[in-house]
Amino acid sequence: MRRTDSKTAQRGIVLVIVVITIAILSTIVIDFIYSTRVSYEISANSSSDVQARHIAKSGVRVVRGVLRKKNLEEVPVPKGVLAQAIKAQNGAGGWGLSISSFPVGDGNISLEVRDERSKVNLNALVDQKSNRVDFQVRTQLNELFRFLGVETEKADLFVASLVNWLDGAAAGGGNDQEPDGAGADHYAKLENPYYVKDGPLDSVEEIRMIQGMDKDFFFRARDYLTVYPNDKKVNFSTASKTVIMATIKAAGVSVTEREGNIQELKDSVVRRMADEIIMRRSTKRIISVKETKKILKGVDSSLKISSGISGMVLKDGKSDVYAAVSTGIVGEEIPVTRQIQAIIRKNLKRKNSYPTLASWKER
Repeated sequence: MRRTDSKTAQRGIVLVIVVITIAILSTIVIDFIYSTRVSYEISANSSSDVQARHIAKSGVRVVRGVLRKKNLEEVPVPKGVLAQAIKAQNGAGGWGLSISSFPVGDGNISLEVRDERSKVNLNALVDQKSNRVDFQVRTQLNELFRFLGVETEKADLFVASLVNWLDGAAAGGGNDQEPDGAGADHYAKLENPYYVKDGPLDSVEEIRMIQGMDKDFFFRARDYLTVYPNDKKVNFSTASKTVIMATIKAAGVSVTEREGNIQELKDSVVRRMADEIIMRRSTKRIISVKETKKILKGVDSSLKISSGISGMVLKDGKSDVYAAVSTGIVGEEIPVTRQIQAIIRKNLKRKNSYPTLASWKER
């Protein structure tokens, strides 16, 4: 009996070992299958990510290629199949070109292009050479924010603080020269302190760091602001009604003085002027300074802001800096998306020269 019991016990132990071994092997196999599946999905996602990125890059290359030959505001909208995907607008909201979900290779692309000259240049508020405030730009910003419905107190604080953010210890003007705005001392005393810039903005997003600018203010104003043009001139061929009105208002102010040589323009008159410019764009794509003056005189023959308009409006109505947002999408069930935001500069003095990149952001 003892020998039988011993054999039975041995067989029982072997059975337990076999069961444990099978369980371990099953776990290893399942883990291997899972790891293989994960590796495959990672590889597939990596491949899709690369494809999406290259599709996004192709959109920027197309914009640069077109700009080499023409200005985008001059490009006619295509007919036929392409017309269903490509949309161009140039109404009260300003000029814009967009491509919505156009098939490219194994994916799709969406593309939006805007003229940075259709916006108000924040960096033009303070001349980086003389360190002096340009009161036309200051008026332009104040009027823009007023038309956008921003509280006057908040707008005034931001503009004054922006002066101190942009100015430096250069000859011709003191550092932190605007007493009503936040200066270096204000930012140094914050819970999480940082230095004032004392130089030009690198992006519109940077204004979130400036006193007076809050979240609501930023999202209300950001689409009307830029930092990329080399001067303050606005392109009336592409600008929105709001920017056109703010610019016309500012044209009646002296560059170097707060008061004197000012022509007050009623909002109702300025609104009519902006409407006339936008209406003219429906039949004539390019609105030059000469065309602008003719339109404004047609609304108000007593107008005396000709020199101001010349200083604030782009002479030939053709821009030299554009923003392109190109998005590549690959996959349907779980699409992989890559987006590129690029600022593209065109050299108008060199015919057929390839446009350069002033900024490149990927996400």
